[in-house]
Amino acid sequence: MIWNNYQTGKDAASAMLMQMIEEMDQNPLRIFHLALSGGNTAKLLFEVWRQQFAGQTPWLRIHFYWVDERCVSPDSLDSNYGEADRILLSPLSIPRTQIHRIMGEAVPKEEAVSYAALVKASVPTERGIPVFDYVLLGIGEDGHTSSIFPDRSDLLDSPEVYAVVQNPYDGSFRIALTGKSLINARRTYFLVVGKQKCSIIRKVVEEETKELPASYIFHSARFSELFTAI
Repeated sequence: MIWNNYQTGKDAASAMLMQMIEEMDQNPLRIFHLALSGGNTAKLLFEVWRQQFAGQTPWLRIHFYWVDERCVSPDSLDSNYGEADRILLSPLSIPRTQIHRIMGEAVPKEEAVSYAALVKASVPTERGIPVFDYVLLGIGEDGHTSSIFPDRSDLLDSPEVYAVVQNPYDGSFRIALTGKSLINARRTYFLVVGKQKCSIIRKVVEEETKELPASYIFHSARFSELFTAI
């Protein structure tokens, strides 16, 4: 568990990307399996990635998956895949064969099962649990991460790889990677930006509790690192 704080969100995103790219460069023959999140902080990450690190990233050795997805079509402005595709993937012409999206427009329960099967067939596993090389997460002001909200802490121990979740604030549905796979990643990185999140970040770092899903993941992960600008 490591916590790094920076002056700006761009500084935090740059530090995380530099570390990740350096690790990839140390393993020049390895194919990396990376799970992306969505939201405003992810948007910042994608912009910094495209603008500052496009030439340094070994794109042809990265396969992209998603931590969570809203149950909407890919052309919706709410789609996590759509946002990553518009800002990062399409502008850099990442091969479609390396992009594995959650089909948010499909029947949620069926897609959670289908996407879990895709991940388990593509990503190395241990005891049936996927081992992503990198899981990139954000943290909500209520302590949620990967669309695992505080009222669904049961998903931290779920035997399912992906599950359907209902947002308790607006009633919308999402498909989310569950706790065992989040903590089983080789690297679990959190990027958090904004002074409004200072209080929750301190709780996440100082308290190990399932009542704050992000706290449980941060403290339980095989290797976790927090990059903030708060």
